[in-house]
Amino acid sequence: MNDLRALKTHYYFFGNQEGDGYEVYFDDYPDVKGFGDTYEDAHTDALENLEHYLKEQNMQNEPLMTQAIKAYDNKVYTKAYEIWDSLATSNADAMVNLGTLYVKGEGVSKNMAKAAELFDRAVKKGHELGAFYLGGMHENGVGVAKNLEHAHAYYEMAAGKGNITAQVKLGILLQEKDTRAAMYWLIQAAHNEDAQAQQMITFVSNAPTATVLNTKFRTLKESEQYNTLATVVKTKIAPALAKDEGGIEFVHYITGDVPEIWLRYTGACSGCHLGSTSTADMIINLLEEAVDKKIVLYLW
Repeated sequence: MNDLRALKTHYYFFGNQEGDGYEVYFDDYPDVKGFGDTYEDAHTDALENLEHYLKEQNMQNEPLMTQAIKAYDNKVYTKAYEIWDSLATSNADAMVNLGTLYVKGEGVSKNMAKAAELFDRAVKKGHELGAFYLGGMHENGVGVAKNLEHAHAYYEMAAGKGNITAQVKLGILLQEKDTRAAMYWLIQAAHNEDAQAQQMITFVSNAPTATVLNTKFRTLKESEQYNTLATVVKTKIAPALAKDEGGIEFVHYITGDVPEIWLRYTGACSGCHLGSTSTADMIINLLEEAVDKKIVLYLW
């Protein structure tokens, strides 16, 4: 307001059947005027009109996507719809946002089939959020026929592009079908700070404190390393868990400077890592005896 008050003004005093008054306009904005019974009133009115004019000009100069997002945030859904609809011919973000409006019925009538069509068009342009939404629609049979294989494919595309929720979805979707793939995606999500994945996956490692390495183990072929660890799981870890009617599955092994060992609890011990009597310490200790401290253990 202070900067605008510094603008040079012109004014006219007028009289008509309705009474006397003032008209004020600015040198730099001659089309913006203010009126009032006094010069001060007219000047204040002109300033208010100028602020409104400048705001409108700024909005018009903003990119259309920004205008649409602001309109949506302000719940002016019809304006958001009009802009995204005009951009959805080629803009993948607009396709996804427009599809979301059709899902929610905001600014347009709900139409799940139309939303699925828009998400599919965005997916063809590599849009990860469109893939995630379409995966959910195929998983639940909303707007499209229910198809878990399609859901898997769309979630995998989104997950591969870094969509954390899709990574968790894949982990859950694949847990009975492909344990290794399920663990892979849950581990990715856990490292991406997803709370649900971190509840499902336990990460244990003393690698930062490792000072002495087991050169005998580390010079073995990868298959021999795997067999050594499988023997520890079968002869030491599994019997210890069997006492409580639990079990363990050796899911995967990744060799390297810091080897990774992936295990999954089974039976009555499927929730062991969540309890106060966690078996994780026992398991990591037994594995470290076979290798050394420079390892990583993932438990599911």
